[in-house]
Amino acid sequence: MNRYVEFDDNNSELHILNGTESTIKYEDIEKVSVLNEDASFKGKGTPFVHQVLGGTTFYSMFGEPGLYVGLKITLKDGSIKAIYVSEKKCYVNTDMYKKDRELAEKIKKKIDRRIS
Repeated sequence: MNRYVEFDDNNSELHILNGTESTIKYEDIEKVSVLNEDASFKGKGTPFVHQVLGGTTFYSMFGEPGLYVGLKITLKDGSIKAIYVSEKKCYVNTDMYKKDRELAEKIKKKIDRRIS
């Protein structure tokens, strides 16, 4: 988990290591969501504006969209930060996707415990 985020409980903050690299105070976090970002938009603009829904796969004539699993962190000032769990582009319901999703859920639980 330390490849993605580090928790500094002494200073009540977390450090994003893979995503929107930054330090965030726990008290500044409003909400945390596990989402899938369309691979075409990763790192371009506000994180998670272009999402791929999990569970049901959307197929176009070009095939299933690639995605990155991550956490969208909404701050109380309205800004958005991202922690990306997927190291490589993946696809819904593959083993890689399920593993990344499970890890993202674990990270979310750790953050939720600290902000509640």
